[in-house]
Amino acid sequence: MLRNREPEAVSREPRQGNDRQSAHGLRFTAYETPVLMLHLIALCLAIGPPVFFAAAVAPASFRVLPTRDMAGSLQSPILTTACWIAEGSFAILLLTSWLLARWWQAPRLTRALATRAAVLGMIAAVVIEKLLIPPMEKIRAEAPGLIDNFPAADPSRILLARYHRLATAFFAGELAAAVLILLVTARLVATRRQAPPPAASRPPVPKLLDLSGV
Repeated sequence: MLRNREPEAVSREPRQGNDRQSAHGLRFTAYETPVLMLHLIALCLAIGPPVFFAAAVAPASFRVLPTRDMAGSLQSPILTTACWIAEGSFAILLLTSWLLARWWQAPRLTRALATRAAVLGMIAAVVIEKLLIPPMEKIRAEAPGLIDNFPAADPSRILLARYHRLATAFFAGELAAAVLILLVTARLVATRRQAPPPAASRPPVPKLLDLSGV
């Protein structure tokens, strides 16, 4: 009976090792966990407000308010706040993406995509806040009346439409950068889960006493 049990004990050892390896793939170190949580929160802030603004705030303001000029005046402070949130989120994503890619030994291309996407998203948010929103507000403030009543060939109306198109393009670029970081993050986490566990450190084996001379 002892001989029949020996193969079973041997066959169970590899399975236990695989179980320990698969369980290790779901764990993160004490440094990785808070950084990953901060990274995910920043991703939510970089994607959530722009999507909500584009899907709910902008269409509702143009639909409810009587003129496009009034809708634009309402959207400017909201968009400025969204840009502030995006700038802070992308700054955090730049740091956390670099740290996670370095700790998990990600390929150079993956690290470059994550960090450069964060820089591009931050630049897009700064351009909208600093270079596009102030001129649009200035045009509306200096206009003698509602810009909607101006003729289509009026320089102020043409310039305002141009700024609006640029803001929309940079806004889409900002959202695309956040989505790219999300995809890279998913790839990093998948690679981290598939990584083999580190070799377990075994306690030193005590040497037997040499009693030959006794």
